[in-house]
Amino acid sequence: MSNLDQNHRLPFLEGGGEMGELTRHFDWATTPLGPAYQWPQSLRTSVSLLLTSKFPMLIWWGQELIQFYNDAYRPSLGQQGKHPTALGQPGADCWPEAWSVIQPLIEQVRTTREATWSQDQFIPIYRNGQLQEVYWTFSYSPILDETNQVRGVLAIVHETTQQVQTASRLLRQTAELAQANAELNRSNQNLQQFAYVASHDLQEPLRKILSFGYLLKDQYGSQLGEGITYLERMQAAASRMSVLIKDLLTFSRITTQQEARTPVSLTQVVTTILTDLELRIQETDALVRVEALPDIQGDRSQLEQLFQNLLSNALKFRRVDESGVALPPQIHIRAQLIETTELPVSVKPALVAKSYHHIEVADNGIGFDEKYLDRIFQVFQRLHGRSEFTGTGIGLAICEKIVINHGGAITARSQVGQGAIFSVYLPA
Repeated sequence: MSNLDQNHRLPFLEGGGEMGELTRHFDWATTPLGPAYQWPQSLRTSVSLLLTSKFPMLIWWGQELIQFYNDAYRPSLGQQGKHPTALGQPGADCWPEAWSVIQPLIEQVRTTREATWSQDQFIPIYRNGQLQEVYWTFSYSPILDETNQVRGVLAIVHETTQQVQTASRLLRQTAELAQANAELNRSNQNLQQFAYVASHDLQEPLRKILSFGYLLKDQYGSQLGEGITYLERMQAAASRMSVLIKDLLTFSRITTQQEARTPVSLTQVVTTILTDLELRIQETDALVRVEALPDIQGDRSQLEQLFQNLLSNALKFRRVDESGVALPPQIHIRAQLIETTELPVSVKPALVAKSYHHIEVADNGIGFDEKYLDRIFQVFQRLHGRSEFTGTGIGLAICEKIVINHGGAITARSQVGQGAIFSVYLPA
């Protein structure tokens, strides 16, 4: 009976899938191990354990470190490389590219008779037609023979290349993000410094223009003739410039400032703003109705700015009747709690939440064509001429930035001549 025929009759070579079949068909008599039926019991037991195990295993046996491996280990060898020639091959011949790393570990186990363990060890190997950067977590354990001598080494191996590369990529991305944040912080600091300088350096000349303009008008107005018109236009332009600078600084501050999150009563916020606008409300004979409003986590000063801008617009953009008389503003502020599933399809809050406070500010003003909806929240975008309504075109851009800072969204519904409803969605 040939050695190969005998291999098929040996119980310790049974099973093992593809590698079991290859092991049984291998002519072991051509190796230093000799025919399988002559192997010592220690080798038989080790090979049987290896073939039936679901863990990736490799055995080096004897002085030449002849190799065995199982189906679970097979993928580690790649599609074009060491399989199936690695079976029955001396370790030094199989792993020339990595033997300088592997051989000292094997000798350590042989010498100390103790197991060794490594995590995410870099061991490059040739597979899939090229030398690849591969990482492994493995244990090397001694296999004792019948004389209590170390005859072999059992390697239980798990390839961690994907995990290591993913972790490395995350570390790199984290470092890049930290650098980007640092640069953003520096940019914000520079912007805040610029805003401070701009506030002082730009406002100071404007104050002088306005002051000297008033002096010129008071002391020489009667002598200017038609020139008084040019003087008044100059002062009006300077006043608009002053307001524009203030609005730009407000937008800059809200864009760069880290908001302080504290419990805020929106009822108190609106009450404060209505008090500030009391004179304007009386002058326009406005009717303002405020229903119960929620408490939220946010920055009170920013939320006051939000309602200041929305209510100021509602008071400013008034309709006129057929005789050209401005109608008294009617403003209605209300709120309700809605689930995420109830959000309009077009509304995308900055933060995902289970529910949102939907706050509406409705008015009976001039309204606008909804085809311009995207424009009204952009800086310097105006739908009406300066001669019709005063303003810088920044107010609603500030509103949108404040709402985004609070994780929400803002939109509006309107028709020309039918008023407008501004909807603010804030996480509950």
